[in-house]
Amino acid sequence: MLLLLFCAFGTRAQQKKLPVKVSADSLQPAPAVIAPPVIDSAKLADSLRKKQIRSVTRRAAILPGWGQISNRQAWKLPFVYAAIGIPAYLFFDNRNQYKSLREAYILKTDNDPTNDQLIPENFKALSANSLKFYRDQFRRNVDYSVVAFIAAWGLNVVDATVFANLRGFDVSDDLSLKIAPQYNPLLRSAGVQLVIKPKHQTPKISHIITR
Repeated sequence: MLLLLFCAFGTRAQQKKLPVKVSADSLQPAPAVIAPPVIDSAKLADSLRKKQIRSVTRRAAILPGWGQISNRQAWKLPFVYAAIGIPAYLFFDNRNQYKSLREAYILKTDNDPTNDQLIPENFKALSANSLKFYRDQFRRNVDYSVVAFIAAWGLNVVDATVFANLRGFDVSDDLSLKIAPQYNPLLRSAGVQLVIKPKHQTPKISHIITR
């Protein structure tokens, strides 16, 4: 009898739930998981491309031909330096001729015949009006050579910038347009298709002609 009472008392004691201790740390909310930022590959590539174009333009403006070298078009260097070098040579040559004619005209019109001996031999036979005419002509040539030099330098920058933009486009010989046979199993009809195949891309069917 005592044994049964003892067992019943032990069973009730086990059924009593012990209080659960809750710590302050367990009440804290779970830290939020921050997702990594999504990188737009298209915008990144476009940003890098624009940066490269600006770099090529800046190099071409600093030193003619540098932009062409950056575009891997070193074969253009002779044309670039010829376009810039010829106006530069004409500038100095015309300026020297202008100075000589200006001094000859001054000596010719100073009303001192003794100074005529100082006129260069190739100008002694010219009259004062002729000296003035040729002086003004070479003065205009100096201005024209400066304009041509600046234009050639600017075209060098434009050429480098344009081809830096075109480097992102496929203009190689791998671009092709082919005619291929085609069969439609649903319609049970045969025909031809025009296939455009850009470089490193899956062929695209542009048009289908069935019969």
